[in-house]
Amino acid sequence: MSFREKTAWIAVVTTLVVWGYYFSEVWRGVGARALDGQALWTLFLICMGITVVLLLGLNLFASRRRLKDFGAGPDELEKQLEGSAARITKPLFEWAVLGISAAALLWGREFAAGFPDDPVGSFAIVMANALLLAAVATNVLAEIIVIIRFRVLG
Repeated sequence: MSFREKTAWIAVVTTLVVWGYYFSEVWRGVGARALDGQALWTLFLICMGITVVLLLGLNLFASRRRLKDFGAGPDELEKQLEGSAARITKPLFEWAVLGISAAALLWGREFAAGFPDDPVGSFAIVMANALLLAAVATNVLAEIIVIIRFRVLG
């Protein structure tokens, strides 16, 4: 398994675990109609820190035999695989942003009714997290595409 494929696996698993927990907490707050912006901000920062530590640590561990692979630039095949993944996920992300923006017109009324104490703050939290979810999901999809292509080619 190439180092790039290992990093893709590490990114997918780490992201699904850490950010899966984060988004489950966000949507649980939405479902309970009780969003605590400060607590979610703190959880976001903690998840970012955990992600950085795990990605660096696991990638260093994955490159333990060939430390020169850590930080090495992608070869031609890796550039090609990443480019093909980006051709799929970049438009998907753009459409997701467009959809979230369009849905904001509908969600605004629901948030006013569902979160009477702070409809604007709750709406902002959900919109920001919907955009973050779109970014995380499309990045995970890009890594999965890279993994699949490595498996097919290798």
